[in-house]
Amino acid sequence: MPTIEQVSKRVFSDSTWLKKCAIGAVLSIIPIVNFLVLGYLYQVFAMGKRGREMALPEWDDLKGLFLDGLRFLVIGLIFAGLPLGLVAACTYFTFDGLIAQIPLIPVVFIVGPLLSAALYLYMVKQDIADCFNVEALGLMLKGAAVQYVVPTLAYLGICLLGWPLIPIAFFFGGIFYFYLMGYAFRDLEKRS
Repeated sequence: MPTIEQVSKRVFSDSTWLKKCAIGAVLSIIPIVNFLVLGYLYQVFAMGKRGREMALPEWDDLKGLFLDGLRFLVIGLIFAGLPLGLVAACTYFTFDGLIAQIPLIPVVFIVGPLLSAALYLYMVKQDIADCFNVEALGLMLKGAAVQYVVPTLAYLGICLLGWPLIPIAFFFGGIFYFYLMGYAFRDLEKRS
């Protein structure tokens, strides 16, 4: 599996990386149009899933990016948004002050790998029902844990440091994160 450093070298060796990232950063701020950014991350994830070398996709297929973005959004809302929302609501009504944030910490850590595992399962047959295979999700999360801990911590760090500009941090960090997650689950599938 490639490391964050190797993926970074591939991204920054692209002579148009700054242009592609700037487009993503600008689009990530605009509601509805930001589905294109989710589609871009979906394509980066698919690249990792196929085991291809990291190369930033072009921004030329807007319809494809938008449709992929909708797929990413639906799976993301179910497997990241819903768990975060439920735990946040429960802690809000149960605890006061800073202690209310403590139960969110493990959930924030696990939703990225959970979303990625669900995306991987979806991409196999393009069937949303496959995402709800709880046994497969559990096996994937357990089997690839060693490979996704560092990328997840790095991604959370980028999002935390870039909090004032979270859409941009989400996109830029997501380029590395979702590629590595696709690759990690691909490695797990090859080992099984």
